[in-house]
Amino acid sequence: MNKPYYLDDNGAFVIEDYQHAKLFADFFPGVSGLYGIPMWAFYVNRGQAVSSFGIESKDKAILEFEPANKAFRLTSVTGFRTFLKVGHGKTQKFYEPFANSLGCAYKIRQRMLITSHDLTIEEINTSLGTKVAVNYFTMPQEPFAGLVRRVTIENIGRKPLDIQCVDGLPAINPYGLKDWLAKNLGRTV
Repeated sequence: MNKPYYLDDNGAFVIEDYQHAKLFADFFPGVSGLYGIPMWAFYVNRGQAVSSFGIESKDKAILEFEPANKAFRLTSVTGFRTFLKVGHGKTQKFYEPFANSLGCAYKIRQRMLITSHDLTIEEINTSLGTKVAVNYFTMPQEPFAGLVRRVTIENIGRKPLDIQCVDGLPAINPYGLKDWLAKNLGRTV
């Protein structure tokens, strides 16, 4: 597929090489829970997409809310990150999927798929023989609001691989920390 933007057979809006496409940001559809508990998630087409998320308002952020101009720069550092140790025999390689691919030594293909109910990013690394997919969606029919993040790592090569993974967020906001306080911590008033 040579087109950078298209609808796939399942109706998902696909952005090929999403990290190098024109900048965009949006809020993930985020009403979740048994009675529609508000959950918001802000995403951008950089890094692993989700820039910030929380419940009710930006004063109840789990991952600090940043406006789009900052989110484009910071999401790949302060957002979700995945680190892989991929080996075959005695050869071990360390690799971070969804990092900036401009200086990458591996041959990779990245794409983002957006539907009305979920967001998926995929990276195929043909050099290492791996495919990493991250799928985000909210949890309906639960007594709490929740954002689900499912990471799938697949060996797409011909040889067996030993894969070790570290995945998560570098930091989260403690409950009750207001947005104003989070932005002004460490500053003298």
